[in-house]
Amino acid sequence: MSRYNILKYLCPLLLLVSVKSMAYFDPDSTNIDSLRVPSYIEGPHVKYSAPNRVEAFYIKHDSLKNKTKIISRFFKYKNDTVRFKGFAGTDRADYIIPRDIKPQSGLVKSDGKIAVFGDIHGEYESLIAMLRYNKIIDDYNNWIWGDGQLVFTGDVLDRGDKVTECLWLIFRLELQAQKCGGDVHMLLGNHEMMALLFDNRYVDDKYLHAAHAYNYQYSHFFGKHTILGKWLRARNTVIRINKLMFVHAGLSPKFMERKMSIQKINEGMRYHINNYTELADTSMVDLFLYSESPLWYRGYLSKTEQYSRISLSEVIQTLDFYNAIVIIFGHTPVARIYPFYSFKLIAMDVPIGDPNYVDQGLLIDNQMYYRIFAHKEKERIK
Repeated sequence: MSRYNILKYLCPLLLLVSVKSMAYFDPDSTNIDSLRVPSYIEGPHVKYSAPNRVEAFYIKHDSLKNKTKIISRFFKYKNDTVRFKGFAGTDRADYIIPRDIKPQSGLVKSDGKIAVFGDIHGEYESLIAMLRYNKIIDDYNNWIWGDGQLVFTGDVLDRGDKVTECLWLIFRLELQAQKCGGDVHMLLGNHEMMALLFDNRYVDDKYLHAAHAYNYQYSHFFGKHTILGKWLRARNTVIRINKLMFVHAGLSPKFMERKMSIQKINEGMRYHINNYTELADTSMVDLFLYSESPLWYRGYLSKTEQYSRISLSEVIQTLDFYNAIVIIFGHTPVARIYPFYSFKLIAMDVPIGDPNYVDQGLLIDNQMYYRIFAHKEKERIK
């Protein structure tokens, strides 16, 4: 499949002017040199440089002098782990990177509490505030939630200007939680897919500027040669914790006709993302990368030209097939987290960091459901 076709599948409205020569989609490519952005320190980004060594680098921009420089260091694996402390600006965080980055199981059993957050979109401060207030992390951003399960329903990337900080926080918390008997699950969303497949329409100018300074396109920060790129490619699309299902956008009736297991869905999405330039135009490509993909579907809340809004009976069929009682999803914005269809669906995507909405997440504790916030006590939903 050509790059034109794969981008067409990613978004029906996407138009490319020069298909044959286009290696990526970057709407600002002709204006990068003239971009004026505030001062920033972006990073670290970590890439493999040798079988036993990585290079970590930051991109530092001084807006007053309009100067940009690269700060980099090399680190070796010791006992199959790279460890280093942040070394640019105020970043003194500890970075611990195992050599072995593998997919997590899509089927989880847990007696712990479950916290869920919708589309973060680089809103780092808002995320930190909610995690701290609900005692999931401490004041130093370390995991203190024991055997709890923390779920992000995708779309951590794009829009905001602290995407990298969000990704490293989740990366770090995943390792810490697993040592305590808990876990962190970052699901793929359509914006993760877009970042991996060179669709940069919703990227903050800071990242376009930083990538250009490094002679990159933004998606190269998440290439297969990078730690974050390898980690993102190992994320799941759908998981079930006990009898609760989590997905970014949803599972459409058309998608459900294939009757794929959770494992097959996760493997299929990874395959289609990792091999997108070689894929043939097939119905499976439609299902994984087009409008009824688990990363793009909006039929839980609305109808489109492609499909009707899903019915309660169709939702129940999905739940019965996966032996689940509820599907928790993001992607389609809502004013507050709320259940519908007899508590078979819970919509999560309240715009975080938007002053018109109240930042919130979902807590499931002892079969009780609550909205949780950054500055006030939880609200019982059920």
